[in-house]
Amino acid sequence: MLAVMSQVQVALLLFVGVTIIYVKIKGSAQSAQYFPGPPEHPLVGHTLQVPTIQTWRYFEKLARKYGSIFRLSLAGDNILVLSDPADAEELLGSRSANYSSRPPLVYAGKYQSNNKRMVLLPYGETLKKQRAAFHQMLQPRVVGAYEAIQELESLKLLHDMINRPLDANRHCQRFSASLVFHLAYGKRLGDDGADLDAVLNVLQNFVRDTYPGAHLVDTFPILDLLPDFLAPWRQEARRKHVGDMKLYNRLTLEVKQRMENGEEDLECFAARLWDQQAKSGFDLEDLSYVAGTAFEAGTDTTAATVVWFLMAMLLYPDTMRKAHAELDRVLGSDGKTMPNFTHMGELPYCAALVKEVFRWRPAAPGGFPHYSDVEDEYKGRTIKAKTMVIPCLWNMHYDETRYPSPATFDPERFLRAGETLTQESLTEGHYSFGFGRRKCPGQHMATKTIWIGVTRLLWAFEILHALDADKRPIPVDPDNCTSGMTSKPNIFPLRVLPRSPAHAETIHAEFERSR
Repeated sequence: MLAVMSQVQVALLLFVGVTIIYVKIKGSAQSAQYFPGPPEHPLVGHTLQVPTIQTWRYFEKLARKYGSIFRLSLAGDNILVLSDPADAEELLGSRSANYSSRPPLVYAGKYQSNNKRMVLLPYGETLKKQRAAFHQMLQPRVVGAYEAIQELESLKLLHDMINRPLDANRHCQRFSASLVFHLAYGKRLGDDGADLDAVLNVLQNFVRDTYPGAHLVDTFPILDLLPDFLAPWRQEARRKHVGDMKLYNRLTLEVKQRMENGEEDLECFAARLWDQQAKSGFDLEDLSYVAGTAFEAGTDTTAATVVWFLMAMLLYPDTMRKAHAELDRVLGSDGKTMPNFTHMGELPYCAALVKEVFRWRPAAPGGFPHYSDVEDEYKGRTIKAKTMVIPCLWNMHYDETRYPSPATFDPERFLRAGETLTQESLTEGHYSFGFGRRKCPGQHMATKTIWIGVTRLLWAFEILHALDADKRPIPVDPDNCTSGMTSKPNIFPLRVLPRSPAHAETIHAEFERSR
């Protein structure tokens, strides 16, 4: 029989057989002391049960049935899902020495990123070097120096909204991307949109390719032993890597060329990386990935959060009215004074509204997976080495004991009498930036960027439902959203109208002065 079979068929049969043995060995002897979870298939575990669409909703159902910590298995790979922030703080924070790695991804890590993308790196020297470079740019005392750029880009956002109100989603993407582009590469995004489209394409691929279960080879790493002609996914991932590097190398080398040309006042992340290259030992690909990762991280989640804000205003217009009242009380209702960072402490409701956006619809609802290095014990149960530990932000943010009526968008849950607002307090009261040593290093810059963008949008506009042909509001659904490592609403219709001619005039005048 084998004589009439092709080499491909023989190879596939062999790998199926080896894979079954591999999974049985890896998945056998599950301890009775392990955390509970749903029944699993003896060969593939829960692989066929875990949906790839809105996985966090599946986690929500399991948490109700099995408790705040439950176990899943993807073909023998253990997954522990945490729904209580206290457990996440203990395991990922207090025990961070054991839980600061990332699960190895063959597709997105090994081939798409050449094992150099910071968000996917295991905990070790390479990660420490990259994070050290990041912290120089993103620590709170340095973030204050970026306020002028944040105000400039938020002004561009308002101007774009007035001129092309139907492209609100695109304007939010440009707002977040242009800010980080400016910080990373020392120049603003061009109006032709070429660089914006390029980075959005990189992000779209990366978000889709990194979520657990996105690629079979990440569930069955033994498939990486297949030769190229049986592994078309490998060539696909390598092509994406080449495309990523074409963009990021070009941007990084442009900065170097400007430095060599003697450009004065060139202050950006890539320039600092070039200055420190001898000390860091980074090659061009390292430099490109470190700067590019800043660009990626600051673009996708920031844009998603601002778009979630727009949807919240459609669904909960009373919160917009309260924000308008606060802004008019502090700045006047004549539309002549635009909010800036000096007004932050005087606008507690606007700050609470921003925090509620983070809570109501976290940009990464399923949470970013951590990875245990060695076996551990917690609450009398065993956590095996090489367990993927996922802090499910959705479950944490929708805990009724912590946030009553969690599905309701209610900024007042964050208003506390006598509380003094600081930039750090915008990161408190929710868990959107993660836990432990893998907590987002750009959280302070991100929260301030979103605050100035959201607060200025509230000051400038009425954000209203789009109308159908019969002048009836077109409904929107927050569950109509993307799935992956991050999530944002699918494009939805809306109307963005200046609150008054004076508001529009102020935006136009300020924009012309800024050019």
